[in-house]
This record gives sequence, C-alpha cells and structure tokens, in this order.
Amino acid sequence: MDSPRLDQLKRNRRNRLARGIVMRNTMWAAGTGLIPIPVLDSAAIVAVQLKMLAELSSHYKVDFRKSSGKAVIATMMASITGGVLGKSFLATGIFSGLAKALPVVGTTLSVLTMPGFNAAFTYALGRVFQLHYEAGGTMEDFDPKRAEPKFKEEFQDGLKVVKDAKVA
Repeated sequence: MDSPRLDQLKRNRRNRLARGIVMRNTMWAAGTGLIPIPVLDSAAIVAVQLKMLAELSSHYKVDFRKSSGKAVIATMMASITGGVLGKSFLATGIFSGLAKALPVVGTTLSVLTMPGFNAAFTYALGRVFQLHYEAGGTMEDFDPKRAEPKFKEEFQDGLKVVKDAKVA
C-alpha cells in the first residue's frame, strides 16, 4: 500500500475514534440533564465535558489542563446562551436553574429540556475541538472567539443528532 493511501487510512481511523469519543460523551451529557438537583447537575455536565476534552487531547497527543478546559467551557457557554436566549428561553441552562426552584412543574420542565441542551452543547464542544486538534491546534492556541461560528453550527447539528438519537 502506498504511503499517501496509508496516511489517509490512519487519518480516517483517528477521526472515527475521535468521533466515538464525542458521541459517547454526548450521550453521557444527555444523562446529566436528568439530575434533578441544581448544583449537582451543573457539576456533572462540566465533569463530562472536561473528561471528553481530556480524552480528545490524549487521543491527539495534545497537553490538557483542567483549568484551560473550564475556561473554554465557560466561554462557549456564554457564546451559545446569548444566541439561544433570543430563540428559546426553555432551551438554556439558565432556565434549568430557575425552573428547578419551582416544585414539581419546574423540575419536570427542566428534565424535559436539559438532556437535549446538554447533549447538543457537549457535541458542539467535542466537534470543535476535534476539528481544532485535527488541524494541528493545541489547548493553548484555541481561540474561542474564532471558534464561535463553528461552535454554533455544530450546536445546531448536535440538536439534530440528539433528535435522531431520541435522547431528549
């Protein structure tokens, strides 16, 4: 087998494995949306997302720092909730925190909306980092502002993935 063909097969395999990391953590993220306790649900989703970033970093042999991962997650959350707020207040993490304060009805609404939001957000985060690492990027040179348009596009794709997987 010639070298270019072998290199392409290796890239395809690396992409498939990275995609598996993203999809597996997307499903875990959906599960965190079912946690009815406000602080615990937030801790769980961040833990899943940090685990995914660490797995992708290891897969691409890129150094990973938990503090950098937390900063990226916070920045991307601010980016997406600004756009989502204008479209659907029910689909945001902000809604979840407020809703859970309402007995029964609030928790029910949160459990209905958060699995899909958590899964789509995690999917988008994973895909953006997969593409960034695939292009030779590192955690240190990741620019959230530059990645924002792609993140929003992947978030929309994540919503479709969630719908197709019947996660939410």
